[in-house]
Amino acid sequence: MSQGRAPKVLGREVMWQEVDLSPSSEIFDSVAWDIPQDLQASITASLGDRISTPGFTQHLSAWMPRAAQRRPGAAEPKTIQVGTGLIVAAGEAVVTPLPGTVVGLDSAGVITIVHEGAASAGANGKIWTRWFGLATSHVIGSVLEVGDTVGTVVGWDDQTSGVGPIVFIQALTDQETALTDAQVFISPSERTAWNEKCIDPAVLLGIVTEFAPEQKLTVDQVLAVRDQRLARSQRAYFKRPPNLVRSRGVWFYDEDALGYLDVINNVTHVGHAEPRVVAAATRQLSRLNTNSRFMYEGIASYAARIVETLPKPLEVVFFVCTGSEANDLALRISRQITGREDVAVIDGAYHGNTTAVMGVSPNRYKGPGGRGTPATTHELETPDRFRGSYRYDDEDAGLKYAADAEALFKRLEAEGRPPAAFIAESLMGTAGNIVLPPSYLKATFAAARAVGAFCISDEVQVGVGRFGSHFWGFEAQGVVPDIVTMGKPLGNGHPIAALVTTREIADAFDDGVKYFNTFAGNPASCAIGTAVLDIVQGDGLQERALEVGNYLIAELTALRELHPMIGDVRGHGLYMGVELVTDPLLRTPATEQAKEICEILKDNGVFNYPTGKYDNVLKIKPPMVFGKEHADIFVSTLGAALTQIESR
Repeated sequence: MSQGRAPKVLGREVMWQEVDLSPSSEIFDSVAWDIPQDLQASITASLGDRISTPGFTQHLSAWMPRAAQRRPGAAEPKTIQVGTGLIVAAGEAVVTPLPGTVVGLDSAGVITIVHEGAASAGANGKIWTRWFGLATSHVIGSVLEVGDTVGTVVGWDDQTSGVGPIVFIQALTDQETALTDAQVFISPSERTAWNEKCIDPAVLLGIVTEFAPEQKLTVDQVLAVRDQRLARSQRAYFKRPPNLVRSRGVWFYDEDALGYLDVINNVTHVGHAEPRVVAAATRQLSRLNTNSRFMYEGIASYAARIVETLPKPLEVVFFVCTGSEANDLALRISRQITGREDVAVIDGAYHGNTTAVMGVSPNRYKGPGGRGTPATTHELETPDRFRGSYRYDDEDAGLKYAADAEALFKRLEAEGRPPAAFIAESLMGTAGNIVLPPSYLKATFAAARAVGAFCISDEVQVGVGRFGSHFWGFEAQGVVPDIVTMGKPLGNGHPIAALVTTREIADAFDDGVKYFNTFAGNPASCAIGTAVLDIVQGDGLQERALEVGNYLIAELTALRELHPMIGDVRGHGLYMGVELVTDPLLRTPATEQAKEICEILKDNGVFNYPTGKYDNVLKIKPPMVFGKEHADIFVSTLGAALTQIESR
């Protein structure tokens, strides 16, 4: 909040204090914008009785207390304030800074005054001020001089609950607008038009802040700087992405307080800006943060907590910072112990972005700009029951895909190059959210171990309760891997990841070469990771994932009956995919349509994005606090988008 002086706008000299109610305001770092009593208490703590230090809000600023899901056209939420807001004590007298004549009084208590010859007047030499939230004794035709009372504060109550008594003052240069269009809040898309016909009243009122307001980059400026300063290979979601400044639970909010339901972000596992995670990070950072070669309790207790969630004999933890590092280390361990270089992977898989794991990620090396399959990488067919060799109508699909894997392993062994490892996601994300068929991992793991290969389960995207039925995805297949890698969910957006293996494997890896990672397992990371586990287990989020996931699958399956563009609905817990096709019989991928649908979803306040070999699968992996009410929003918005596309 910044301060400034104004000459007798309230009939006396006061020190004004800016109250920032925009999404980026520091107020909302600790105060819930949708709990009026909490917001009002915060404002009162800053302004006191609002007499000696009244507050003001800026013209054309966004109001977080009015935040709502983004909608296009006439349904777009009205979150932008027009004019200056004065947060003052009830009963205060408010005076005019200019001489004028009252030309409007409506039933809602809006007072309109015309002023002639003002310095900021429009082309016709006039300016109109409009006052909301005052009780007045004036009538149309009343003449006012500078300093005359316009009215006394009663407060404007138009969804501004939580702010307390507030008066809005507008200064317009357009007569028609001044006399007919009495609204305090407009939608963001109307801002430019209103900026042309409504000047900033703070200048007329003499409200000048001691410090100039912080100039934040607009979305166009952010895009321009990003394009100039970041590599263009670091692509963003959407053709025209919103400029995000705040989040909470399952919602993102942009600079205009427009909300977007997050249906895609499995990074913020237990919800955006989760207060307990924030508190754990803040508490630990204020005490100790260093590297893991020093001794501190957090790393030991957190490692123990992780091991408690895993089946025996998985008991030794290596902390890293990202899932890519975890998978890179898994390959290094496998290759070092076995003395082999070859690795078996599933076609379409993605295991990270280091050089090593890019080499076992068909999604990358076979994708645009890819360099082709490395000589040491060997692909198994994607066990896709919608498009693959063995489909939903084959009860033995999992065993048949595994038999093909066994044949590959035996061939490699016969060639004198058996694999060091077989690495597989427990549910394939970037490949198109592919749910592995029953018995697939059990039979494939057995075949891999028969030729001396380690079995690596990549849980980076699906672990930590997201499966619903199990804490780790591999458990749903009835297997215990030799190495488990985990990442995204552990830190709720903070970079912490891990690899867990057996004591035997860990000791075999310890051949004299030290393993050290500067930031991995630091005290702050461990405090955050512990808080995440506390929330997942204490709040029953695994059970929630199962219940809400089953509900969402059922709703999407019902939606499929109405829209032939939905070719397949698949998933497990809160990780699922909706595959879109242009021809349900031929299963022709609806690649361009999927991208367009996601743009429509974004314009209607829902975030999703396509994935898969053909970029035609909507990936659904929201924060674990996602509820049935959020599932309903997604399904209805998706249905409307499909109708829009299919009706062309």
